[in-house]
Amino acid sequence: MVIKEVLTRKDLKSFVQFPKDLYKDCPYYVPPLDRAEFKALTIHPALDFCTMKLWMAIEDGRIVGRIAGIINHRCNEIKEQKRVRFGWFDVIDDFSIANELLKTVEKWGKENGLSEICGPSRFSNMDKQAMLVEGFDQTLSIESDYNFPYYPHFVEQMGFEKEVDYVQYKVKVNAVPETIEQLAERVAAKTNVRIRKLKSKKELRTMGKDFFKVLNSSYRNIFNFIPLTDKEIDWVVNSNFSVAVLDLVNILEDGDGKMVGISFCLPSLSSAFQKANGRLFPFGWYHILKSIKNNKVVDMFLTGVLPEYANSGIHLLYHKHLNEIFLQKGYDFALTSQQLETNPACRIWTRYASTPLCRRRCYRKDIE
Repeated sequence: MVIKEVLTRKDLKSFVQFPKDLYKDCPYYVPPLDRAEFKALTIHPALDFCTMKLWMAIEDGRIVGRIAGIINHRCNEIKEQKRVRFGWFDVIDDFSIANELLKTVEKWGKENGLSEICGPSRFSNMDKQAMLVEGFDQTLSIESDYNFPYYPHFVEQMGFEKEVDYVQYKVKVNAVPETIEQLAERVAAKTNVRIRKLKSKKELRTMGKDFFKVLNSSYRNIFNFIPLTDKEIDWVVNSNFSVAVLDLVNILEDGDGKMVGISFCLPSLSSAFQKANGRLFPFGWYHILKSIKNNKVVDMFLTGVLPEYANSGIHLLYHKHLNEIFLQKGYDFALTSQQLETNPACRIWTRYASTPLCRRRCYRKDIE
């Protein structure tokens, strides 16, 4: 078995293809779009301030594992850390191979004067991060990576320890809880905050910068988050707003028309991505469009409010409004975004008919 650095277009294609081969018989795996993966690995705007290397494990001529090493220089500077991240980590059920892949990233980090390794993580919180440790029998949203149960055993065997856990919930769509209804009315009267009705995707795109500036402010103290640059904001807007469903996007405005809160939901595309198997053509686009128009599950991707409104309760306004929209559209379930287990905002799901969907973990260890 050898560890090979990815240096050619052919190698990169094999790197992207490997997890589809690894999980081909797993009904819960949701493959990302190949095109999106190629773009993320080659032209992502975060590469302006990140250094990245990719490796594959080759045994008897076949790929048996892959991994990325990422040094986010901007994050290390802002948070005063000396970290290398590992991401895009997939491996067959063989500890020795996982050990060699992770040791390769550790060695590279040490060569660059770093003292910690953490992950799984990509460039930022806007990318997939954390390792599945509970919920292996669930089909997750397209914003999450799936992994087999042996993954966390491997990294823990190597001395990695839990840094943070994320939790995600599956919420039955019922009538708006009476307590939410009453509280939302009081908040609206007290704060003079309202939901702006969007008229077109063009209008939404023009608000993209302000949308993610609110997110930058609301997420500023969240684990592993650094503010998105203007180029990253343009990237996320171009990647996501084209498939937006307008009545599933909430903009909260104060009495002066200033944006103070946001939420972004989308019909679940997990089944469509499974059918597309990484390809938009010839029929992947059809499955995606069909899922947007006809679905029973909705994914709640992003929510946030400005720090000065953090304890005002205005988030109840989009919870109430979205609940009503979900009912109108006939959704049976809503899947929440992954939230830190220590986030008090998780408590709101106790007011709904919710059950835990999965738990994901970010690990760290000192580099020897």
